Amino acid sequence: MTKQATAPTPQVPAPGWSELADVDLLRTLVETERRRRQLDAAMRAAVAEAERRGLAADTGYRDTAELLTDLLRISFHEARRRLGYAAPQSRARPKRVWKVLAAAS
Repeated sequence: MTKQATAPTPQVPAPGWSELADVDLLRTLVETERRRRQLDAAMRAAVAEAERRGLAADTGYRDTAELLTDLLRISFHEARRRLGYAAPQSRARPKRVWKVLAAAS
């Protein structure tokens, strides 16, 4: 007996994972990961924008981590982690570059 191709859409829970054909399960894994990455990028951008706008102070929170903790019902540690991912990553210059810059001054 061959299983029919019935990959679930991400909006609708699968009727049963064990009922999926192998190829449909593989497609579901790939599609779910693609959507998860899109959602992660959207969350990082939204958190960065909330931080940039100073929404925490405007809404009575001490800082953005506290706002995220209350608004999203996540731990303070998770809120700080998300802020860290949302913040622009500055690249530290190697010491040799600093020495060259100092010598050129």
